[in-house]
Amino acid sequence: MLRVWRSRRTHRVRRPPRAIGLFVLSVLCVLPSTRLLGAGPRIATIEFFGHKGVDTAAIRAALPFHEGDEVSDRDTAKEEVREAVVRSIGRKATDVAGICCASDGGVLLFIGIPGGSYKPFAYGPAPTGRASVSNELEQLYDRLGEAIVAAVQKGGDAAEEDDSKGYALIKDPQARSIQLALRRYAIRHEREVFRVLELSSDSRQRGIASEALGYARQSAGQLLALTRAARDPDENVRNNATRALGVLAVSNERLARKISPDLFIDMLNSGVWTDRNKAAGLLERLTTNRNPVVLARLRSVALDSLIEMTLWREANHAFDARMLLGRVAGIPEKRLEELAWKGPPETIVEALRGKRGGV
Repeated sequence: MLRVWRSRRTHRVRRPPRAIGLFVLSVLCVLPSTRLLGAGPRIATIEFFGHKGVDTAAIRAALPFHEGDEVSDRDTAKEEVREAVVRSIGRKATDVAGICCASDGGVLLFIGIPGGSYKPFAYGPAPTGRASVSNELEQLYDRLGEAIVAAVQKGGDAAEEDDSKGYALIKDPQARSIQLALRRYAIRHEREVFRVLELSSDSRQRGIASEALGYARQSAGQLLALTRAARDPDENVRNNATRALGVLAVSNERLARKISPDLFIDMLNSGVWTDRNKAAGLLERLTTNRNPVVLARLRSVALDSLIEMTLWREANHAFDARMLLGRVAGIPEKRLEELAWKGPPETIVEALRGKRGGV
């Protein structure tokens, strides 16, 4: 995704109803030095998460810009948002994420709030070693980011993504060729990729390795390393690892059954937008069988967070949470898919409230 105010490499995919293994990249993926096109990106929507019990209307009123306004400087805007949150509630925002793009091309702004639906996600310790990836792999990683940006900017079906093989392949020929090269590299250099992800103290190196590991051979070791990386102290590493697990879950039901949902249910309450986004995407795939134990834990641990995400207005980013909440509420799958995609999302929330005495 295009992280307007942060240099994070993160893909978000949209799942059309019942399109098994086929996804559409709905937003951009950027590299650290990438600049927004144009001088002033427009804010399409402003959404909050983690905000239970907090007056978000007061925060909206305190923001220096509003929906429909253009923002000329991303770094200044990010700091102004943080200052507005502190002025409004006396506490710092947990995240300020500018995400490209809404259906009309505007930027979506997500603000994390340390309210009643926020719980810090427990990270693992940072590695302390000096391992690093090769120049060849680093260049592949950077070229892929640029190619995906170009593919999404083309529009049409260029960014359609096929995850059925267990690693992401998009339709755009240039990006696809780099992804296939990454696949070949990861298979030939698995030891390097595993070693860097486990040992490197450099978060960028681990981020590259976490992306590459998603293109390696499917194995128990791959699954274990990606699951461990989902607790990495670096947001980008967690993002890449969790996304790779989601792709694996789509393509291989046997592997999907080996992914424990508990870690990712906890991640739904994180104060970081990418954590919630990728956890919801993976859990949507892990709950297609509607395992009652998993659905009960979703209800007991992350219900408020799912409701918040369900009510986000842009369906691309709310779809997975809507599917999860609807399964908890017991809505039949066909009807749920229609509601998750077309709305109104309030119907999903109301169905939940009508089940067993309400929320």
